[in-house]
Amino acid sequence: MGEIPFEQSYAIKDLGNELEKLMRKINGLNLPLYDENFALICELQIDMPQNKHEEEFIKRKTKDFLRNALDTHFLFTLPKTDEILLFLGFDRNRYENRTYRNMLREVFCKLQREIRTLTSHFKLVVGVSSSIKGEFSFKKAYTEAHVAKEVGKRIYKEETLTFYDDLGIYKFLRFVDREDILKDESIRCIYEYDKKHNTNLLETLEAFMDNNGSIKKTAEKTFMHPNTIKYRLNKIKELAGEDILKDESKRFYYYLLTKAIRLILD
Repeated sequence: MGEIPFEQSYAIKDLGNELEKLMRKINGLNLPLYDENFALICELQIDMPQNKHEEEFIKRKTKDFLRNALDTHFLFTLPKTDEILLFLGFDRNRYENRTYRNMLREVFCKLQREIRTLTSHFKLVVGVSSSIKGEFSFKKAYTEAHVAKEVGKRIYKEETLTFYDDLGIYKFLRFVDREDILKDESIRCIYEYDKKHNTNLLETLEAFMDNNGSIKKTAEKTFMHPNTIKYRLNKIKELAGEDILKDESKRFYYYLLTKAIRLILD
């Protein structure tokens, strides 16, 4: 196994434009698949403009590192100008014991350290698909890895390794539209207040709902004093009204909105 020498025409900025054609080519290769197979998309985000030579050097080093670290597990890599796409395979034992996750996290951390020895201007964001069983699922795996990477970027705002299987409700919220979310007056009031005053009331509201309305648990999870949580909740009620915290029939609705809005925050 190894890198497949696709024609230069496949090294395009948006692989999605040629995805159907590319997947047909992959399916025709009759690859010897592993028990459990995954797509992994690795994106290097540039904090500051770099000269093209340095940028290409970092990307090449990243690709070489991944190839060496996953030597016995990757099926092949595909060329992209701004991302590295790999299809990986693991035996069933590694999958069922979930040890493949620990291995990928370890590789991710080592790659972070490797990049930092070369430059401080690149950030690493990685998405991993759910397991696929046959070659005709490559397109699905690519899509899932891309979704995991993009949602991870929006939620965590930093270098991250995100598994599609861990997205939970975000699998269904990724199509949300900014205007639709902000049509809700209560959420819009809090969102605009946070933006104007550089506060984090929406994060507090989300944590409060994540912890079933417990001030004590919210304080523990957010590493804040309970009085700070109480103050913020009072401010939320002042901005959005009592219903946002007390109306049980609306709680799940607002819970979804606090999750969805994280995907549109600047």
